[in-house]
Amino acid sequence: MHFIDPSADAPMLAELKEMGILTPAMIERIDLKLNRPETGTLNELLLAGAEIVAESDWLSWQIRRHGCHRFGRVAWREEAAEWAQANPPSDGNLPYRRGLNGNPLVALLRPDLWEATAARFGRAQPHRAAATLGEIRELARAWARSNAGFAFTSNPSPALDVPCRPSPFSIESRRVP
Repeated sequence: MHFIDPSADAPMLAELKEMGILTPAMIERIDLKLNRPETGTLNELLLAGAEIVAESDWLSWQIRRHGCHRFGRVAWREEAAEWAQANPPSDGNLPYRRGLNGNPLVALLRPDLWEATAARFGRAQPHRAAATLGEIRELARAWARSNAGFAFTSNPSPALDVPCRPSPFSIESRRVP
């Protein structure tokens, strides 16, 4: 797979390889699972690999390298619907509930895009939540269902298996036939 925006995705892919989170064999298995698309995004690759990437390695990397906290299992809550009023963000970082202080907890898929994520919340200070790839994928599916079929990624993929509408946040938008 060739990334639609290599400058955005290649550095994070390199970090994931360097840390041993993704290996060439894993990437090959995920690419096969996606039916070897010509182009795509790192987000799509990661979500499709939820069953392939070791949960413990992924969570440990989020916590130790990127300052995330594990607040328990990440799951859709109706209070998250307030954030799902628009297309899901292209950074893949999804708010799913409020913490005790009222600030959003954000399931982190792309720690390299955290600054853009935090800026979306204005004066609120979101917290980085460590979440497995499977949890993030399910959260994205719930977000899409709650928001009249908006999909998490810009391109249809088996990673989500939900209908897709163009996203103003995405680099490239395509419709599901």
